[in-house]
Amino acid sequence: MLEIVEKLILAGVGLANMTKEKADKLADTLISKGQLQAKDKNAAVSKILDATRKVDKQLEEKMRDIALGVMKGTEKVMSGTEKQIDQLHKKIAKLSADLEAERKKTKRAATGGKRASKK
Repeated sequence: MLEIVEKLILAGVGLANMTKEKADKLADTLISKGQLQAKDKNAAVSKILDATRKVDKQLEEKMRDIALGVMKGTEKVMSGTEKQIDQLHKKIAKLSADLEAERKKTKRAATGGKRASKK
């Protein structure tokens, strides 16, 4: 269960993560389209990377919150299940005791209420 949660967190982090190389390519594309001046490239790359780190951190926090919620929910279910199992064990013990008492009563009735004597 924890492996799945960990993989989900890492996958979410990977989605928002942008490398410097990708940010440089994006800035180059913007420069070639005339939407960014070459002198502003370093600042733009820095801004892009900062923004992706921020989104990355927010996404990681949300995934962690979700994972914790799932784990708490699982614990609650498991706790409820343990209580139910304990109750079933008690019922089985009572039914076993009742059954044994009924067997003894039936055995006594079959023998006429007398115990067999040993010689």
